[in-house]
Amino acid sequence: MRSTDPSSPEFDRVVAGDPRPDLARVALEIARDFHPGLDVEACLGRIHALAERVRLRRREGASARKVLGQINWVLFIEEGYTGNTEDYFDPRNSFLDEVLDRKTGIPISLSILYGSIAERLGVSLGPVNSPAHFLLRLDDGESTFVDPFHGGELLDPDACQRRIAELTGKPGPLPEARLAACSPATVVARMLRNLKSIYVGQEDFASAHVVQRRLAAVATDPLEQRDLGMLCLQLDRAGEAIDPLVAYLRSRPTAADAETVEALLSGARAIVAQWN
Repeated sequence: MRSTDPSSPEFDRVVAGDPRPDLARVALEIARDFHPGLDVEACLGRIHALAERVRLRRREGASARKVLGQINWVLFIEEGYTGNTEDYFDPRNSFLDEVLDRKTGIPISLSILYGSIAERLGVSLGPVNSPAHFLLRLDDGESTFVDPFHGGELLDPDACQRRIAELTGKPGPLPEARLAACSPATVVARMLRNLKSIYVGQEDFASAHVVQRRLAAVATDPLEQRDLGMLCLQLDRAGEAIDPLVAYLRSRPTAADAETVEALLSGARAIVAQWN
């Protein structure tokens, strides 16, 4: 299911599999779902201004690590950005405009901001979809990891493994593949799943539905189609529930919950039939 919202061209690039979308712009398009009238260009201008402050101080021919050190100084010392440890599950932590305003966020939103600044300075950082904690990766011959949630701390592979082990409570090294750079679609899906979890937990199903429509468009997991259909039913939108429930059953006809989903689909069709 593809987005049909003409105000989200960058999100649609992710859905189409573009390998290099502007993730900051995507994040702002998502934020605009909840903040109508959000000026995306103005927010991007603020990110550009942060990058320009670093550019003016950067020495000619400075190494990537030196550039990251200057980003850290501007973001975390001068501007005071921090990881939000006091209210981690505040949905505002996932909206990039709010991160810019409040100067706090969660690992993935701070990583998107940090990576966007670095990209403007010619330093490409790969997003790392590691368990429990989103990171960035600089492949400078030494595989340096960047943790924007903790002040842009630079970690070698061993330190990165220790941090993930501490956060997950699971000792032992992760396979290298789990610390490789991931696709833009994976980044966007993780950000949306964070929001979905928060809104479902709050029983704010209307907000969860807004998020789920995008998640079903970008994620490859058929469960997201099922969840979109179920949220539509929760909101008495039976007509919108049919297509995603059908898509789920077609992709997983022998799923353990197939009988339950079939019943939901039959119920949705019965309601729609009464409208005709």
